[in-house]
Amino acid sequence: MTSVLLKDRNVLFLHVPKTGGGSISRMLRSRRDAVAYPVRAMSKAEPCAVQLEKQLRKPRSEYQTVAFVRNPWDWTVSGYLHVTQNKPAYNKPPSFRDFVMGDWEGATILRYPDKFVTAIAYVAYHTQITPWAHLSGTDRNLRIDRICRFENLASDTYDAFGYTAQLPHVNRSARRHYSEYFDDETQAVIAARHPQLIKQFGYRFHRPKS
Repeated sequence: MTSVLLKDRNVLFLHVPKTGGGSISRMLRSRRDAVAYPVRAMSKAEPCAVQLEKQLRKPRSEYQTVAFVRNPWDWTVSGYLHVTQNKPAYNKPPSFRDFVMGDWEGATILRYPDKFVTAIAYVAYHTQITPWAHLSGTDRNLRIDRICRFENLASDTYDAFGYTAQLPHVNRSARRHYSEYFDDETQAVIAARHPQLIKQFGYRFHRPKS
């Protein structure tokens, strides 16, 4: 997972897991003025903004920051599939319901700080640190100049970076519509975990009509 600074534009892209960031960062890194900040350069499973604050030469406020967010129910399904299908972190993967209803508090970065050493910490980083926490930084204030939506990935990427080439699709999962993974209880659990994101961006749980 890699955030990218475009030096000529003074634009900093913050890569939040499972929001199309792999495709965006790969595209941005092809530019000559790009400076990459990979999470793997850090050993701690800390939110994206916190890690960047430790690596940047200037305060984050001195850059024009860009990030993407995603419908939290869709984001949760994507994270689950990533750690059970794309890059499995379990010997015996849990069901989606067990994954959502499991011991989230016990699997936080505070208990398992080494992201790539402990499987549960890898899971926590990609699915249990919320997008809001990834973007907030040490002061927990969401100060991002431009927040785009995964649902408008291609058009928002063009608006933010002026890039016209087709985005590469990385970390693709075989999946159904996110609503098919949830029952009423798990749907409510996700709503309770992402109140700020839902309130600020108006995300709703949606079941397409059959």
